[in-house]
Amino acid sequence: MKTLLIIISQSPLQGQLLLESLSAVMVLATYGIQIKIVLTGDGIGLLRVPLINEENTLHPFKSAHALIESFEFYDLLPIWVDQTNAEQHQSTLSETMIEYELVELNSAVLGSYDGVLRW
Repeated sequence: MKTLLIIISQSPLQGQLLLESLSAVMVLATYGIQIKIVLTGDGIGLLRVPLINEENTLHPFKSAHALIESFEFYDLLPIWVDQTNAEQHQSTLSETMIEYELVELNSAVLGSYDGVLRW
């Protein structure tokens, strides 16, 4: 079975490009590729629960956070979070309901996968 490490460093505010990247992750997972997701840098913000008020309850597209929440149905949890950036995002990590693990990204981790994608 092929293994793929996907490193996401895009901010939740990245828009359509981020939504397409997350959708691609789910498509790859449906084709039997063993995928591990790593959030690093601004990408850790994807774990932040979005604020909801009356003005922004209706969206024509799913939010990036909603796509991340659906990762459990694709066996993509726990999501890895790069340790080097975890300290800056401690409030987000303490509030999230999404399962994650801290990991140190090093050459041994990167080399243990058949492929690495960075978005």
